[in-house]
Amino acid sequence: MAAIKDALSALPARPALYIAPLLVVLVLTLYYRDLYHKCDSIRQHRLSLNELLQQAQGSGQFRLVDFANFTWNKVRIVASVDSGTISDECPFGWNWRSGERESLLAAGLLTALIFGREGKVVRYLELRRDEVEFRATEGNLTPESAVFTIGRASHDGPVTLTLDR
Repeated sequence: MAAIKDALSALPARPALYIAPLLVVLVLTLYYRDLYHKCDSIRQHRLSLNELLQQAQGSGQFRLVDFANFTWNKVRIVASVDSGTISDECPFGWNWRSGERESLLAAGLLTALIFGREGKVVRYLELRRDEVEFRATEGNLTPESAVFTIGRASHDGPVTLTLDR
């Protein structure tokens, strides 16, 4: 009994002074870990889509449902994202290199693909319009209707995706 009493007397009188900061660090660590993984997944998705389209050599057909490896029932393509548009902004350059997104917004070169399911956004993906340009994509598209013809106006121009009608 004396050993327990001695051990308890060695603890600080106000354990909250030590426990509270540890809890804050733990919560922030879990939050930023999840945010980092989400942002990294978005960046990887963007890079793999660009790579896939570049390999298509500017011809052929592209079905968005074949690329989007998550469940969705509609997509809205916003050709030019405004600076006030809410997005999945990621801190510390986890999604875009530092300052790249802001310069793309200022130049009007950011396109957004907003994937939804049952009225909720399941993925928000931003692309550089000087690398990938969507044409004739007004309104919401279903997985069945999001089929595009791949083209390229010039050798060094963006890959163009024109909606098949």
